[in-house]
Amino acid sequence: MPSAVIRMPPAAGPHRAGPLNERGNRGVRICCCRVLTCVNLDFFVSKNGILKCFELVLGWFCQTMLVQFGMDSAKDIGEAFWGFLTTCSAFLLTTTILLLCYTISARTFHLVRQSIFEVVYNGLACVMYLSASSYLGFAVNVFLYPKFLVFKTTGGIHSAYPAMTAVYYMGGIVGLVYGVDTFVAYRHLKGFA
Repeated sequence: MPSAVIRMPPAAGPHRAGPLNERGNRGVRICCCRVLTCVNLDFFVSKNGILKCFELVLGWFCQTMLVQFGMDSAKDIGEAFWGFLTTCSAFLLTTTILLLCYTISARTFHLVRQSIFEVVYNGLACVMYLSASSYLGFAVNVFLYPKFLVFKTTGGIHSAYPAMTAVYYMGGIVGLVYGVDTFVAYRHLKGFA
C-alpha cells in the first residue's frame, strides 16, 4: 500500500512573500517592468496606512495654519499657541518618520506594530492633541474673539481668529484620529487584527 506524502506550503517569513510583502505586486509598473520595488505601496491602502496619512495631512494643516496666521497673535494667545505648535511639531515629525519607515519596509511595520510603542505613541498623541486643542480653543475665544469683534465693527480684517478656530477644530479631529489609531494598534498588539 503506497503511503501518501502531504506537502505543506512554505511559511511566510521576511524572505518569503507575505500579505504585505508580495514580491510580484511591489513597486510601480511602467511599461513592461517594475520600478521602486523597495516601496511598499500596499501599506497606503491598508487601514493603518490611511490612518497614518490622515494624521500626517491634518497635522501638517494645523502646523501650517499656526505658523502662517497665528504668529502675529501668539503674544495674545500666549502659552496655548506655543503648546499647540510644540505638540503639532513633535507628533508630525514622528508620524512622518513612521510613515516613511512603513512605506520602505513591510517588516518594520510588523515589528513596530507588534510592540507597545505604537499604542503608547498614538495614545499620547491623542491626549496631547485633545488637551492642546481645548486650551487653544479657550485662549482663542477669550483673547482673540473680542479683537475680532472690534475689527469686524470697524471694517478691518483680523484673520487670526477664524484661522485659529479652524486649527483647534482640526486639532480635535487629529486627536480623535490618533485615538482610533491607538485602538487599532492595541487590537493588533493583542492579536485581534
